[in-house]
Amino acid sequence: MMGKMVTIHEGAVIEEGAIIHDFVVIYPNVIIKKGAEIFEHSVIGKMPKAPGCTARETISGYRQTVIGEDTIVSPGSIVYTGTVIGHNTLLGDNCSIREECKIGDYCIISRNVTVNYNTVIGNRTKIMDNTHITGNAVIEDNVFISVLVATTNDNAMGRAGYDAENVRGPYIKKNTTIGAGANILPGITIGENCIIGASSLITKDVPDNKVVMGVPGRVVRDIPVKGENER
Repeated sequence: MMGKMVTIHEGAVIEEGAIIHDFVVIYPNVIIKKGAEIFEHSVIGKMPKAPGCTARETISGYRQTVIGEDTIVSPGSIVYTGTVIGHNTLLGDNCSIREECKIGDYCIISRNVTVNYNTVIGNRTKIMDNTHITGNAVIEDNVFISVLVATTNDNAMGRAGYDAENVRGPYIKKNTTIGAGANILPGITIGENCIIGASSLITKDVPDNKVVMGVPGRVVRDIPVKGENER
């Protein structure tokens, strides 16, 4: 099903059963899987452009971009080239998913969320409104990230140029919850099954099964680990 004024560039593949609404733009080397629905004014497979003003070089050429089966891309969202999104995932209104990201199955990336370049997000992860996920981040399965969370990837804040070895986002392990307004500094690892309190500032690694609160964040208690017979 195709809406009005849809632009599909040569080399894109739209599988049977996909729904493309009005004013959508689909660039080369995009695959829209069956049952996926792309809503108004979305752009899929966009090439990043920078007029000589960024330290990081942007990629050239249209890479394969995949929107998985039964995934929904809501109005005004932009998915850049080289990104792969799994099945049954929801991108909310006005999301920006930068180039060469991977987002898993059954995820929610909510309204006005930015996911920057080269980021990996696992299955069944939910990221709520107005959150920024920085480039070169890793978020595992079953993570919940609340609204207005900020993550960063460069302790030098651009003063040293771009070096992929040093510009790293956080690594958030599975089953962890991040409260509203938390701020996670570059290169931090947050362990499995943790809770990060609202408005906390995370300046150092967090072990598994911890509750962290405050500015700077401090461990306030452990989270009991369930035995095998309780799972």
